[in-house]
Amino acid sequence: MIEKRRQINFILLSFGILNFFVIIIVSVVLYLFFSPYNKNGIGKYDNQGGSFFANQNVDLKPTLTPQELSANYKKDIETQINFVKNTDKDIVALSQELENNLLAIHVPTEEKENFLNVTLQLVRMQKQGLEIDANASKDKILELLNSLLNYEDK
Repeated sequence: MIEKRRQINFILLSFGILNFFVIIIVSVVLYLFFSPYNKNGIGKYDNQGGSFFANQNVDLKPTLTPQELSANYKKDIETQINFVKNTDKDIVALSQELENNLLAIHVPTEEKENFLNVTLQLVRMQKQGLEIDANASKDKILELLNSLLNYEDK
């Protein structure tokens, strides 16, 4: 009777130890996979030092100076003004495409508030229904876009 009790304890002990190691291994793998130091998953090495936990921040867009950003912003707004002036699309399609184009523009910090106001006015115009006269709606849109260019002159 004593032998049977020792055998059961040995089986439970070995099962417990096995479970303990499985839990440890799973914990380590989950930590490595979701670690904030390793954003790209398990086994990704950086190109510089070969560190397993290297934080790989790759900047794909070149940084622009504030002057370059402002010049690009003005050029993008002028492009949108020419788009509105020269398009033969109906006013609903024009306003939808213009909204998408405006959301793709990189805006300088000092222009963000005015740009947001103009974009929201355009969206409100769409929600409230554009005017029946397409030319009147185009004129209102052009007025809004021109206010973006003339804002810093004020």
